[in-house]
Amino acid sequence: MNMCIVVALLLLSLINVSYCQGQGRDESLDAALREFQQAVEKNPNYAEAYYNLGIVYNEKGMVEDAITAYKKTLEIEPNLAKALNNLGVIYYEAGRLDDAVENLKKAIAASPQYTEAFYNLGIVYHGKEQYSDALTAFKKTVELNPKFEKGYYNLGVTYASMGSLDESLAAFKKTVAINPQYSDAYYNMGVAYAKKEQLDEAIKSLQKALELNPNDDKSHFALGVIYQSKRKAIIPGGKS
Repeated sequence: MNMCIVVALLLLSLINVSYCQGQGRDESLDAALREFQQAVEKNPNYAEAYYNLGIVYNEKGMVEDAITAYKKTLEIEPNLAKALNNLGVIYYEAGRLDDAVENLKKAIAASPQYTEAFYNLGIVYHGKEQYSDALTAFKKTVELNPKFEKGYYNLGVTYASMGSLDESLAAFKKTVAINPQYSDAYYNMGVAYAKKEQLDEAIKSLQKALELNPNDDKSHFALGVIYQSKRKAIIPGGKS
C-alpha cells in the first residue's frame, strides 16, 4: 500500500497490525505449549488456557492451530474481546480481510473502549482500500489514546492515501510531537511537503529523518530527487 509522489518517492506503508502476539521464539515455548495443553485436557472449559494456547501456537507459526484455539476460547467465552482481536489479527496476516473485520468489530462490540481493536480495524480497512472507514477507526484510536503515536502516524498515511495532504501533515506533526525520535514520520512529512511543492520544508523534514536514522536510504534518495527538482526549476528548458 505505497503512495507514489514526486518521481519515485513513496510514502511508507502503514505500521502493521500491532497489539498482537510476539513473533520471538523462546526456549520455554514448547514447555509453555505442553502446560497449556495439559490445562485444557484437565479442564476443557478453561477459556484462558485456550487463549494462551492460541498465542503460543501463533508464535510457533502454527496458524491453523492458533485459529482453532481461539475459536475454542470463543465457544466458551463468546465475548472475550482479546481473543476476538487476536483472531482478527491472524486473519489479517493470512489475507482473510473480511474475516478480520468481522472479528475486530466483535471485539469492539464486546469492549467499546478497546483501543487496540480500533487500531487493528483501521489497518485492515486500509488494506481493503476502504480509506474512509480506516480514517474513522484511527480517529477513534487516538481519541481513546491521545498519546499513541502509531495511531497518529497511520492516520497521516490514511489521509495521504485520500489525497488530503494538509491533514496528513497535521497527523505526522502530532506523531513527532509525541515521539520526537519517529524518523519515519519525518520522512513522510518530507514526502507530503514535496508533493505540495514546498521543497524547502521537505528538505528540512528529510534531513531530520536522516539525523535520527543516518542509514535511511529512502530519505537519501528522496533528498536527491528534491535537489534535482530544485536544480531543474532554475534551469530554463531543463529536461524532465
